[in-house]
Amino acid sequence: MRALVVRVRSWLCALPLAAVAETMRALDVRSVPGAPRFVRGLAVIRGAHVPVVDVAALLGVDDGQRGARLVAVRAGARPLALEVDAVLGIERLDPAALEATPPLLAGALPACVDSLGTLDGQALALLETARLLPEAAWSSLGGAS
Repeated sequence: MRALVVRVRSWLCALPLAAVAETMRALDVRSVPGAPRFVRGLAVIRGAHVPVVDVAALLGVDDGQRGARLVAVRAGARPLALEVDAVLGIERLDPAALEATPPLLAGALPACVDSLGTLDGQALALLETARLLPEAAWSSLGGAS
């Protein structure tokens, strides 16, 4: 599987490259009243209002820091932007090895996963395909730690 590897605080995450539309520097995000705490709000990307998910908040880190990058992904027919700290690169990952790694949402707060599923089942399905990578796996690919 080809994946875009990103860093979110101390986590490394592999996003399926087929779902990634583009990466970009962080943009202005307008908050949405009543949104779950992991939804930062809406950003205008290519003329469309796109929901921005703070992956750190989804994983239970509420430290007030903002990610430096956005990763625009396709969750079904809808665009979604994931706020991350860094984009590390594209890697070819062994599907068998990925089976042994936990899904990104395994590290997420259960209440956040429930909220995400209620708001957008396709976004939940996409994030279920993303994986948390152990530091050793990234190092073995020759990536920076």
